[in-house]
Amino acid sequence: MKHVLRIEHIDLRRSNTFRLHLGKLRISGGTILCVAGPNGSGKSTLVECLAGVLTSPTIRVVVDGQLLSHNVKKSKAHIGYIPDDEQWFIKELSASEYFALLTHIYEELGISRDTMQHRIQQLSRALLFSSFDQTLESLSHGNKKKVQCIAGLMHQPGIIILDELRNGLDPLAIIAAEEIIRNEAARGACVVAATHDLWWAERIADETMLLVQGSVAIHQRTSELLTSFGTLEKLFLRLVHNQEEKHAAV
Repeated sequence: MKHVLRIEHIDLRRSNTFRLHLGKLRISGGTILCVAGPNGSGKSTLVECLAGVLTSPTIRVVVDGQLLSHNVKKSKAHIGYIPDDEQWFIKELSASEYFALLTHIYEELGISRDTMQHRIQQLSRALLFSSFDQTLESLSHGNKKKVQCIAGLMHQPGIIILDELRNGLDPLAIIAAEEIIRNEAARGACVVAATHDLWWAERIADETMLLVQGSVAIHQRTSELLTSFGTLEKLFLRLVHNQEEKHAAV
């Protein structure tokens, strides 16, 4: 099954100086979209909107035909979110207890317990994670990231939202995580990955979106951008330079 993620519109003001504003956007199953941009451009805000972390009447995101805001709990059964922070952890729980809690939550949403247990084992082997009995707060940074990866993918979601996937992972785990994400896209999942790493985006992204000051500066197939600009870094620097010139002229 090919999943579909649609943005009808997002118009969210987070401060007096920052506003995230996006129009219509469709991400088809099988696509890996990397979202890049300068610090403060709105990357993390966007992924939080897509994951249902941020809610507002001005955010209209459609997950496989279901408006996310109409039933956030049900829609989240279709969404896998791998954040770049640890605020989602219940630090006193062991990794096993944390996975058991998530299994119970997703089971209530209709996802098979056996499927999730198999996925946890499969993902743990791939990521070389074995610290099931340690509390989450006692894990190394890299193992915490592995727990986040397993937790975000254990229910085999059709929509996968990533924020800096590689942060904290060692080279072997990075290779394994990338292979997992590619396999998920190959089975029809939509993948949206926020990143500062333009070299990584060149390697993994089917499409690249660059945000500048909360708006889409460019969204195109990565191969086409590389043909036109050589590297995403050159494109990034040109866009930022043009933006600085606009501000200087005001």
